[in-house]
Amino acid sequence: MKSFASLLMAAVALPFVAGQKRGLAFNDANLCKNFNSGQASWAYNWDSSHTGTLPGGINYFPMLWSAAPEHSNQWMANANAAIAAGSTHLLFINEPDLPTQSNTSPADAARQWMQYMQPFAGRATLVSPAITNGAPPAMGTGWMDSFLSECAQLGCRVDAIAAHIYDSATNTGYYQSYITSLGTRYGKPVLITEMGASGTVAQQQAFLQQMEPFFRGLGSVSHYAWFMVAAGNLVNADASLTALGQTYVSA
Repeated sequence: MKSFASLLMAAVALPFVAGQKRGLAFNDANLCKNFNSGQASWAYNWDSSHTGTLPGGINYFPMLWSAAPEHSNQWMANANAAIAAGSTHLLFINEPDLPTQSNTSPADAARQWMQYMQPFAGRATLVSPAITNGAPPAMGTGWMDSFLSECAQLGCRVDAIAAHIYDSATNTGYYQSYITSLGTRYGKPVLITEMGASGTVAQQQAFLQQMEPFFRGLGSVSHYAWFMVAAGNLVNADASLTALGQTYVSA
């Protein structure tokens, strides 16, 4: 019988189907109503549950934003409910390498993993903390390396790697190099759960038109999401897609 990890890697090597990797990062599910499952396959909201209804066929990925009680007290119940409803992935702490976000040391994160994520091993794809693209060793891949080292000692099962990346929309080469390196470095499926690019709307559209085929061709990336489904970004206040939103789902 094939291992769960080998099945995961085989899954990301399947021929690309439009929208299968693309996701929706949202706070308000109502703003997602004009997307469809042909354009995006998954969604998350930095939380372990959501109100409102996502479009049919879009898989919700619950997240434990941090181990603080306001997030962790309901985590086990919400994660169990999400899996029962069809969720395939569980996401772990948000930007632990950034003091203004979950601000968690690699050692603490590994211990928290064993408490909050490990019980779901084999029931869903367990995704690592979502690192920034900040400079190692304290941030980015330096933080992730330390986390995985701590995890190796504790026996964590980490099925996939999550990362965020932000830079200039004119610096596409950097994005492609960095994202490719994550798959090479860790040998696991990679989820780019936040991606943003500064610049004009036209520059951002040109950026997405280059990144979309890149993601389609990169087997190590299983999922990605632009930051974010919000009024003035991918959608307007009435949830209609902006020009950028149209580019995101059609590039």
